[in-house]
Amino acid sequence: MSTRFLHHFFEPRTLAVFGASEKPASLGGLVLSNIQEGGFKGPLWAVNLKGYSQVFGVPCVSRVSELPEVPDLAVVCTPIEGVPSLIKKLGQYGVKAALVLSGGAYLDRDKGNKGSIRERMLSAARVSGIRVLGPECMGLIVPGKN
Repeated sequence: MSTRFLHHFFEPRTLAVFGASEKPASLGGLVLSNIQEGGFKGPLWAVNLKGYSQVFGVPCVSRVSELPEVPDLAVVCTPIEGVPSLIKKLGQYGVKAALVLSGGAYLDRDKGNKGSIRERMLSAARVSGIRVLGPECMGLIVPGKN
């Protein structure tokens, strides 16, 4: 495995949290709050299809193409079924790294003749070369970088 784009995981200058919401028990909302509490200094965006203008005070957009710039790291907390399509869109937009926290017990189950969710996600990533950590990971902590 190469180290290409790994610095985007460990030293992101900009972040976008997909699936961020102020709903109680929202994984995206929890992640966004943790990033803020950790003191992340760079531009931070929330992404949610519901069309919120902001989430916990962070500017929010509805889709990848509405982001004001390409984030170094996309943190994905959306339902797992849509992750392969989202990875494809992120790669097309120029995002180099995605941390996929979403998961499900059926990630490796073949869905018809399309392949499993994991296979489709990795195939989408290969097209653009976006690096993916996850799905079903606990995240990434770099205390020195907040």
